[in-house]
Amino acid sequence: MNNQFSFSRALLLLRKNLKENGKSYLLMFIAGFGIILLIYGLLIVGSFHNMFPTGDRKMLFTIGLFLGGTLFSASFYSFFKSQPKTIQFLLLPATTGEKLLIGFILTQIVYIIVFLVSFTSIDWLMCTIYNEFVSIPKWIIEQEKHYYKAAYLFNSDTVLIKEILVMYFITTSIAHLGSLSFINNAYVKTVILFILTVVALMFLNNKMLGLMIPEPIMPHGKYFTDSFRIGDKHQPTGIVILPSNWHTIIAFFLPIFIYVSCWTMSYLKIKEKQI
Repeated sequence: MNNQFSFSRALLLLRKNLKENGKSYLLMFIAGFGIILLIYGLLIVGSFHNMFPTGDRKMLFTIGLFLGGTLFSASFYSFFKSQPKTIQFLLLPATTGEKLLIGFILTQIVYIIVFLVSFTSIDWLMCTIYNEFVSIPKWIIEQEKHYYKAAYLFNSDTVLIKEILVMYFITTSIAHLGSLSFINNAYVKTVILFILTVVALMFLNNKMLGLMIPEPIMPHGKYFTDSFRIGDKHQPTGIVILPSNWHTIIAFFLPIFIYVSCWTMSYLKIKEKQI
């Protein structure tokens, strides 16, 4: 076998994967689509005399995207539980990169496209139903009437959606790595390890700040510490803020570093199994 990467050979492997697992993927899609449609429908029915459930819709979108995506990614290599299937996969006439590309395409491209198209279709249907059947009560003041008008999700909060999508790519890459690292209960083990890692990093971050500054401090930040208050919360003695250019660099560099690291380790994991 040629050890050089071939995109055409990778596409043949993808076609083979879809042929073998197409029914399973279709059942997963039908189940996920049905659950989201049912829950969204119940939210709309419960809102026929109330404001449009904007917050509940965002929660449904986020949970569906993260839960479905990470479950799919974490179960992608579940066939490693079967020795014959493992041997069959490892003996495929393809390079490590080509085998990894299949997982990348299905978990990072195909799933997100299918989910976004499905949710957008359901969102359009439900917004149309709400706007058609819900009338604004006469006692509602003019400033609050927009709460009774359904706007499509991707038109209402694009900044939040972008943040969610970035987090999706990071969490699914971690789940994909977990599916290669753990043979049994990969999803549960990956989630537990992820939570422990986050808690440990937060603890170490606060400890290191405490060692650097011998006064009471209160870190602040959305995904990482971008500022911290010095002194008692009732009488703070000062506030340290990360320079804006540092914040931009870290916010850009950190997700890319985590993402590339996970896929690099996934590559090494597959290569290790082949050896």
